Amino acid sequence: MDKIQFSDSKVVLVCAFRYALGRRTYVVSTLVEEILNNWELLDNHTKNLMKREIVEHKELFGNLGMSCDEDEWKKILDKEG
Repeated sequence: MDKIQFSDSKVVLVCAFRYALGRRTYVVSTLVEEILNNWELLDNHTKNLMKREIVEHKELFGNLGMSCDEDEWKKILDKEG
């Protein structure tokens, strides 16, 4: 799959991330795949923001969606860099 062509702003990807976080839908796996496909294009602030929001969501709501969704979000938490 081709990489997303980013402008200076990662707003669309971050908005999609926030929309999908905690939802029980197939879009979680699709979005996580796209985030990881473009990981090297994200700045450290954006990477850390996503990781922090995943952890905060889990602490606040007790889950990240269904177990298959949690497995997907953990791929981002486990990603280096």
